[in-house]
Amino acid sequence: MRRQVFGNSEELERVIRIAVNDVENVIELKMHEYNLLKHCSRVGLPRQPLCDDLLPLVEKIDFVKRKMMRFVTLNEDLPSRDYLLGHSSSRRVASLNLENVVVGLEDDLLKVMRRLTGPPSSREIVSILGMGGIGKTTLAKKVYHHPEVRNRFDVHIWITISQEYQTRDLLLGILACIFQLKNEVQNETYRLAVGDEIKESSDDQLMDMIHKKLKYRRYLVIMDDIWSKGIWDLMTRIFPDDNNGSRIILTSRHKEVAEHADPDSNPHEMSLLNSDNSWKLLHDKVFGSQHDVCPCELEKIGKQVAQKCQGLPLALLVVAGHLSKISRTRECWDDVAKTISKIVSSEPDKCLGVLAMSYSYLPHHLKACFLSIGVFPEDFVIATERLIQLWVAEGFLRHERLKSMEQVGKECLEDLISRNLILVRKRRFNGELITCGVHDLVRDLILRQGEKEKFLKVTRTHDVITRFIDTASKPHVHRYSSHSRISQGDCWNSTSSLTRTLYLFNGLKHALRPSKQIPFLARFKLLRVLAILHYTFQDFPLEITKLVHLRYLEFNCHDDLQCSVSELYNLQNLIFRRHSDLPVEIWKMKLLRHLEVKKISSFPVPSSTYTTGSSSKLQNLEVLSDLSISCCSNEMFTRTPNLKRLKLHGAWEECRRDTISQTLNSLYCLTELEILKIKCSRKLYPHPLPSKYVLPNSLMRLTLRCTYLPWEDMANIVTLPNLQVLKIKDNGFDGDAWRLSDEEIFNQLKFLLIDRTNLKRWKAGSVNFPKLQHLVLKRCIYLEEIPKDIGEIYTLESIELLNCRTSAAKSVKEIQEEQESMGNDCLSVRIHDKPWWDH
Repeated sequence: MRRQVFGNSEELERVIRIAVNDVENVIELKMHEYNLLKHCSRVGLPRQPLCDDLLPLVEKIDFVKRKMMRFVTLNEDLPSRDYLLGHSSSRRVASLNLENVVVGLEDDLLKVMRRLTGPPSSREIVSILGMGGIGKTTLAKKVYHHPEVRNRFDVHIWITISQEYQTRDLLLGILACIFQLKNEVQNETYRLAVGDEIKESSDDQLMDMIHKKLKYRRYLVIMDDIWSKGIWDLMTRIFPDDNNGSRIILTSRHKEVAEHADPDSNPHEMSLLNSDNSWKLLHDKVFGSQHDVCPCELEKIGKQVAQKCQGLPLALLVVAGHLSKISRTRECWDDVAKTISKIVSSEPDKCLGVLAMSYSYLPHHLKACFLSIGVFPEDFVIATERLIQLWVAEGFLRHERLKSMEQVGKECLEDLISRNLILVRKRRFNGELITCGVHDLVRDLILRQGEKEKFLKVTRTHDVITRFIDTASKPHVHRYSSHSRISQGDCWNSTSSLTRTLYLFNGLKHALRPSKQIPFLARFKLLRVLAILHYTFQDFPLEITKLVHLRYLEFNCHDDLQCSVSELYNLQNLIFRRHSDLPVEIWKMKLLRHLEVKKISSFPVPSSTYTTGSSSKLQNLEVLSDLSISCCSNEMFTRTPNLKRLKLHGAWEECRRDTISQTLNSLYCLTELEILKIKCSRKLYPHPLPSKYVLPNSLMRLTLRCTYLPWEDMANIVTLPNLQVLKIKDNGFDGDAWRLSDEEIFNQLKFLLIDRTNLKRWKAGSVNFPKLQHLVLKRCIYLEEIPKDIGEIYTLESIELLNCRTSAAKSVKEIQEEQESMGNDCLSVRIHDKPWWDH
């Protein structure tokens, strides 16, 4: 249900959520009971019907329905309200005088001004994007009031949209700006000026009036704090395009809004302040930009305080306001540095309230995804693959036709990024997200909102372990994450049976002896996600195998995975951080999608007497890592037909060249394989490889490490029709010369990495890499030069060198200079560290 403005909607949402959780608890507990009985020899045990358990909840559901209907009726009867005045995030920010901030905005102001005063002459939309509190409205105001802007445009219009808006109020506001009337006298003066015409006009007539007033006039419109595409669709027809240089500025947190308004215009995305500008802003607000100077003894701790605000101007202003009220002593400022989060959170309307508006506007299917990020510790670099696996296991993602759950998860993550709620940490060359994170203030919002909605509970310090145990037994809170170390006693005292997710990031305090194991886990009957990090069990924890609802399991122990792990028949993701032989019973885990073990030494294929037919296959398995080359065979891979990602390793005795060749040929039956990584631990025996072997045509990314294949074998890779990324690491190919003929063409290759090789001479041209975008050479200390014709590749965007010879670096600079002389300024060259000296 969309959050409403009138009535106690938050209370209604809370009641609905609790009722849904109660029903879910009863059903899943009953399913758990049935599963236990099914595996029990005493089949005659009495069972209470599910309907009997649900009867007490029927009255509660009826009560919720009655309350919801009453809520809807009340809201239908309520009059409209001018949302322009009371519900704008920019107005909340204005209370902190963010409009007076100039630090760090100089470049932003210059770039936006250029787009307002320069070409094209057609009407252009300039979108200013960024997270809440970053200064979008501040920048827009500086542009709006800039003398050059005031002189250039005939009409200046500023309207604040906000999450909830009234169309008529927006139209009246635009007309007021056109007639240059002040807001405070808008209603009375405007009626006197225009008379009864405005009263009797419909919204469509008002739109026509605005269009006529703006026709043939150069105007500037600021649409501040726009949240949805719908408002742009509504308003766009009133702004004429007379090819006279008119401009419209949108400020928004949501990239989708900007792209919808004008897909051909690149939005101006604001960045967080760097360390220097953060300190300057904090300093100026505490001491004044021209008067007081920060004492030397406070400067170091002051810079630490500024750093902890992570570049968000809104947070810096809140902290600066606090510093201005306390004594200027090192002790007081030290206390501030330790309690930044508490200080910012103590004024929710000024800071968290601004960020909370982004959360309140999220679609419901994204709210759970967003709040679940709170399980990760502060400043944690989150692997997107893990995050999406968590969402899938929790059931947060909606099934969409013709899309995998991973695709849906990636789209949800990009949606959250486009709303400026999640920060991008690292992307691949093609834009694919690798790692992400959140600003500390956004994380505080997540933790507060998660606890308020009884969605998530996080403990962060040693002194709250008892509280964690106490709250673990309370109903309706299904997810717990501990970032401190929990003792055995604490865990055994937990009595919760309703927890769905349990993350223990710092493990347990003491080693668990085989006789004790971990009995506390048996209490979490409905657990779906269990991750115990930074702790290694002595023996395989058998209690885990009783958690039959588990979909995601991540843990570590000194023992191998046991056959009883197959009792986790709902498991989709199994991540085991140690070397292990896999039991043959793994083949019974039909829902398994992701199997990751540090090193799999043995993975026996079931015999014909073990199981028959399709049941002997892992049809859903898409990721398998890290499998020994000795386990690879046609029989193995025909039983995992839908593998998309595969990582292989080999030891000295396993890595004869003929074994490698057999392995590569056995992969051909994996018609869905997209990513393949092979790493050998030693140089191969000098047996020649057969001249031809075949890899799956579906391969898009290939990494070869320590495989010591001869460069002639590249002929077997160049034919792959979909290969986009090729990484050759630590002598993945062996030899001092790589010569490509004109017939050897990597048709789709976009990224080529060669890292540490004995290659000296490389002969290639633009014809061999027609779509190459990025070339990276690392520690190629023998390579004399880069082929000159590489610079002729039309799509090439960058060449990067790290610790290569001086002559190689020189050849790259010559390529860049030649391209620049021909007018190609798009080629980026990066040479890191000192080039390797010439011998």
